[in-house]
Amino acid sequence: MNANQVNPKAIGRFVWTLSIAIPLIVVALFLIPSAEGLSEETLRQVYWLPRLNAIFNASAFCCLLASFISIRKGKVQRHKILNTAALALSALFLTSYVTFHMLTDSTKFGGEGAIRTVYFIVLVSHILLSVAIVPLALFSYARGLMGDVAKHRKIAKITMPMWLYVTATGVIVYLMISPYYPH
Repeated sequence: MNANQVNPKAIGRFVWTLSIAIPLIVVALFLIPSAEGLSEETLRQVYWLPRLNAIFNASAFCCLLASFISIRKGKVQRHKILNTAALALSALFLTSYVTFHMLTDSTKFGGEGAIRTVYFIVLVSHILLSVAIVPLALFSYARGLMGDVAKHRKIAKITMPMWLYVTATGVIVYLMISPYYPH
């Protein structure tokens, strides 16, 4: 992509619009009632989505790690492909996550004692950083595509470890909460 063909201000507006809209949509999911009248069979099928979300997160983590290794070895094209895959997997995760939470009530964590504290520390850090990662990942990705390597490198130094943490803790949260799913 030629950097002269892209309007950086338009990209900035797009990134900030998504960065504001996504957290608002997720918050709205917890304020509106879930779908009612779903059959037990449908609910059983819907409760497969969290497992799929964990698979998306784990796959995005692997792509990000491989992307980091690729760029360290100077394999720029592989780095771009892996980052595109990680971004696509994260978008699929978000779509599946929204679908699941539109159809179901929130699951309460049933652990007690120290594990409960650990769960909430991991969950809260995951949530806060997942909000922050949206603009960071999108700006980092856009700057890389536009060929603005200096700005891409600068933001990627923050984005990569944070995105790795968010994808890894997404899997950890799933593993910790999954025993308490009703289906």
